[in-house]
Amino acid sequence: MLARALPRLLTVILPLIVLFYLLSRTSNPPVPTDSSDSTLPSSRWQWIKSSNNVTEKPKPLPSTGQVVPPSHLVTIDDHGEIVIDHSAYTVLVSNSTKSGKYFNIKYGKFDAYNPNIVAHPTRHDAWIVVAQQEQSREQYHTITQLVCAARFVGEELTCVAEPTKLPIENTEGHCTGDLEYFNYGLGPRDARAFQGPDAPYILYGSQATYTCLGVWMQDLRLLVKDYKTQSVLAKTFRQGTEVQRPPPVHGLEKNFFIFWDMHGEMYVHYDIYPQRTFAKLNMDGSVGPDLAPLAAKKDAISLSKYMPKLPPEHAAIHQASNTISITMCKRADPTCKPTEKNTFIMTIFQYKSFFDFHGVYEPYVMLFQQHLPFAIHAISSKPFWITGRAPFSKATGSITWLDRNDLPENHSEMIYVTSISWKTHGQRYHGYLDDIMFVGFGIEDTRPAAIDIVAEDLLKDLNYC
Repeated sequence: MLARALPRLLTVILPLIVLFYLLSRTSNPPVPTDSSDSTLPSSRWQWIKSSNNVTEKPKPLPSTGQVVPPSHLVTIDDHGEIVIDHSAYTVLVSNSTKSGKYFNIKYGKFDAYNPNIVAHPTRHDAWIVVAQQEQSREQYHTITQLVCAARFVGEELTCVAEPTKLPIENTEGHCTGDLEYFNYGLGPRDARAFQGPDAPYILYGSQATYTCLGVWMQDLRLLVKDYKTQSVLAKTFRQGTEVQRPPPVHGLEKNFFIFWDMHGEMYVHYDIYPQRTFAKLNMDGSVGPDLAPLAAKKDAISLSKYMPKLPPEHAAIHQASNTISITMCKRADPTCKPTEKNTFIMTIFQYKSFFDFHGVYEPYVMLFQQHLPFAIHAISSKPFWITGRAPFSKATGSITWLDRNDLPENHSEMIYVTSISWKTHGQRYHGYLDDIMFVGFGIEDTRPAAIDIVAEDLLKDLNYC
């Protein structure tokens, strides 16, 4: 019986075995074993051939979390206006101008750029404005910082009298080798005037003792006549004082910023990327050890995830503005009280790209703790776009491109942020989300401008660490 039934059983079982084998091969495609094979696509998914029977798309690879900055190229419409990509920028709109655009700063008969704005000590309709004089057409000159008291005339911040030169003393150069020519470029450069918790100060670059070009600091009240009455209160930094840094020291130092903790202790921040460097600042300009290692582990995660991704060349990230402190709730809210958990240091850093011999800067916000270890709290997920930023053209009036007709196409004006400050008189270092603040900037190293905004608008699109 079994012998006679065996042929019939085989006719049923053998096809089932073959079918099972084929199904198992189809559901488990062979995986390439030699990843070095140059014929294999780089994607983990591309080696699987497409099929008309496949309806489900493969899942993407996990995101690295890196922030990709906008292109240096912009789209310009038929009316010559830039088409703003709202997905790539946080758009800032002026709190005071009818158009929402930034306002110009008028410096009398002088050309100037990279302005810094501080509330006037006695006049509630004026502000102290410090900017660098534009002197590129002068063959021999001492670099000059100009200052004036300015008030709004229409929608322009205008000096009420001719600006005057800040009486900052020149320093002696000790540069050698390839940097020796810096000994002959006298005068303060890249100044940052700002309000601290108790006094206004100015940082500026000049020939140094501890390096070739260093950063110096002085109480602003001893340099500006509008502070004549208040100047007697100056106890520290009465003279230009070189701000030192922990080693290693570079031949050309610039873009330092000062910040204060919640107890009024002063610190200086040197580098923001690829690693931070900052230290406690003493009144004689000396500093303590680098404190960045205290927060380095946490900061490294934030910097790798949220800083703009740099291409292999033609781009850089650097510090830009001074600092202010901000409590992340509104002054109008009676329950809003500053604490270590809700109050942070705010600063602006910039992503610079350089193509076709033209630099373009994209500004980002960084918040970090106002207490040890001063770890990064948040970074902008995208740069901010200042309403009024225009296409780069002959109408821009760039000093650098004044006699040239080969301007790069589809570029925007170079806007370089230098200053952040509270607009309200009597308000110094600290503020709230609903306070009005100034963002000051230079355009093409040629002219000064600023925009007044609600602080909250600057903090709309943050990545939190």
